[in-house]
Amino acid sequence: MFDLVLVGTVHLDPEGRKSLYKTIERFSPGVLTIEISSFSVRYRLSNQDGWLHRLKDLTCRLPEERRSHAGLKLLNLQLRLPFEWDTAYRYSKIHNIPCLSIDSGDLARKELPLWKNRLLSMENLIKITDGPDFDLDDHFKNCYSQAKILLKDPYDSAKSLSCLSHLSDRSWIEREKTLENRIRRIHKNGLLNAGYSKTKTDHVHICGWMHLLTGYKWRTMADLLSDLTPVRVLLNRTKNGEPDHLMV
Repeated sequence: MFDLVLVGTVHLDPEGRKSLYKTIERFSPGVLTIEISSFSVRYRLSNQDGWLHRLKDLTCRLPEERRSHAGLKLLNLQLRLPFEWDTAYRYSKIHNIPCLSIDSGDLARKELPLWKNRLLSMENLIKITDGPDFDLDDHFKNCYSQAKILLKDPYDSAKSLSCLSHLSDRSWIEREKTLENRIRRIHKNGLLNAGYSKTKTDHVHICGWMHLLTGYKWRTMADLLSDLTPVRVLLNRTKNGEPDHLMV
């Protein structure tokens, strides 16, 4: 049995790549698991260039004053291969360790094929840019602030429960159970390469920060894995120019 570290991220953060790589280095794992499905990785790699080209084309057809809207920048980030997978996969190749995509893929199979016509439509881009513009950096800072509050003390954050209502969805509950079972199986088997020199911490799982929540009425992946006493880490933005993370 090996130590388990759960690293929570704010999805899409353009600064997340460097912080995540440094955090993985900090724990020096023997196996990495990621909250993404193999279907999602394949489908995104096959369609990413086409999606981005279509977004660029549609954006050029918008009125000039709409083209720099932060909502379009968020959409651009959404269309790219998640930095969590890209970063972990790069680390795994350099250090010759397994990097496993363990999500079920049900959501990706349902949603990704719709992106070309649903997200990448002129109607959607107009809808996005109809909303008030915002500072993208402030947006992600606010996301991290909310994550810290909800992770550190659920009893002081009841007013924020509305943003967690989706945790009661049947599909979310089933997904948490699937992730728990797969992490538990990999963790128990200790999927280490032959000849790999074991370190203190051997299994790092990377996922969205909401999977790390504990103490709420909805049982999350972290709750379901509590008997393994995992270390919970919130990936943070850089501090004084250096990558940072917060132990929860």
